[in-house]
Amino acid sequence: TGYAVLSAEDTSAVFVSREVFLMGTRARLSTYATSRDSGLATLESALEVLEDTEEELSTWRQSSQISALNRHPVGEPWTAPPRLCRMFVDVWEWHRATDGAFDPAIGRLLAAWDIHGEGAVPALEAGPKALASSGMALLAFDQRRCTLTRRADVAIDVGAFGKGEALDRAAAVVGDDPWMIDIGGQITVGGRAPQAGSWPIGVADPRQRDRPVLQVEMTRGSLSTSGGSERDLVVNGVRVGHVLDPRTGLPATFQGSVTVWHELGITADVLSTALYVMGPEVGLRWAEARGIAACYLIPEFGTLRVETTRAFRGLVTTSSL
Repeated sequence: TGYAVLSAEDTSAVFVSREVFLMGTRARLSTYATSRDSGLATLESALEVLEDTEEELSTWRQSSQISALNRHPVGEPWTAPPRLCRMFVDVWEWHRATDGAFDPAIGRLLAAWDIHGEGAVPALEAGPKALASSGMALLAFDQRRCTLTRRADVAIDVGAFGKGEALDRAAAVVGDDPWMIDIGGQITVGGRAPQAGSWPIGVADPRQRDRPVLQVEMTRGSLSTSGGSERDLVVNGVRVGHVLDPRTGLPATFQGSVTVWHELGITADVLSTALYVMGPEVGLRWAEARGIAACYLIPEFGTLRVETTRAFRGLVTTSSL
């Protein structure tokens, strides 16, 4: 959950905000502008980009480019538009860099566990079958020709990078006024720094999402959180976490949250998911070695332990822990 406050002394700027339902979640777009009309125009331009991105990426829409890829005949190259081609370069790069902890080609696994529905524990043979039809290894990407070829009935899910991609595209059009866009908890800010100097953003307790436990100061970039408890389900006594480990085909075992800051929204989105899958012990070492700004909130023995990389510590201004 994010929130932002500007200095009360800044009387020259008008605060304008809109809330919409986008990408299956609530989105809030805010800006400070010279007038309400100019602020609304800024938000409208950003919203148009977000809606265009959803139309292109949504697996819920049969008309989207990703849906077209997911139903394209196995073995036949599918040509990606230039913008998607550039996006897939990032997707493949982070898949390799995370040793498969980030792998969006898990549509069949998500369906088997009914992650986007009521949740389900796959039947005995269904889980291994879905795992065998999942993974980036079943997709061939020819960057020079911008083609993707499905080697099996594999399906891309954009849940671990779609919001970040949308935020990056919106950031390119919003201009110089201070602005913030929050899509379901992933927040990107930019423009000239407000008089207060930054946007204070709360990082929530994974056990109680309406209670911020840390505050970070953002002047640019994107903050993404992956957490389990709010959306996890219990089916017949079995915990069905909404983040699956693509390497095992099972729900990730970590039950806290991971927050990542990065200049790019798609990178923050990808890495919060990958680090959640890795878990604190491996994830902290991986992030620290690469200078990634990451924070784990780890529930244990009724308390909440905070573990951050050096790059993240500089962002934290207050803590209620």
